[in-house]
Amino acid sequence: MLKLWFCVLAVLSFVSACSDPTAIIHESSEKSESLSKIENCIRQSPCLHSNEVRLWYSSNVIKGEEEIGVTLELPQGNTIDSAFLAGEDMNMGYIPVFFEQQEHGVFHATTMVGLCTTRLMQWKLTIKIVNSKKQEQSLAFPLYVIL
Repeated sequence: MLKLWFCVLAVLSFVSACSDPTAIIHESSEKSESLSKIENCIRQSPCLHSNEVRLWYSSNVIKGEEEIGVTLELPQGNTIDSAFLAGEDMNMGYIPVFFEQQEHGVFHATTMVGLCTTRLMQWKLTIKIVNSKKQEQSLAFPLYVIL
């Protein structure tokens, strides 16, 4: 009986975490029109931070439960301390992102996010970097995912 209650509670938590209680019928049509305008950072148009850090995703249109490639270019002497994805408009917890160095200053990771009940999910990729002087800096990059 305890397992049954736990399963029911888990399902209710997931559904309520993903739901958008502020959605109104006319807003949903506006959101679907805006989906075609959403573009993630890609190699040809990367996200820039301080003109020295560049980040891009494997595609400008990213779907939930599909692999996402993430590439990060850092200035010489900088390293990645940690990285994670967190939902901006839904409570989906934290997803750790593990980068591997590909070449000097270029790091790559492959990750994935789950699906939600909203057609457009906004995530934030937070990356903590350490420079050559051992100073930490936290950088945030947007990620838009569709159903």
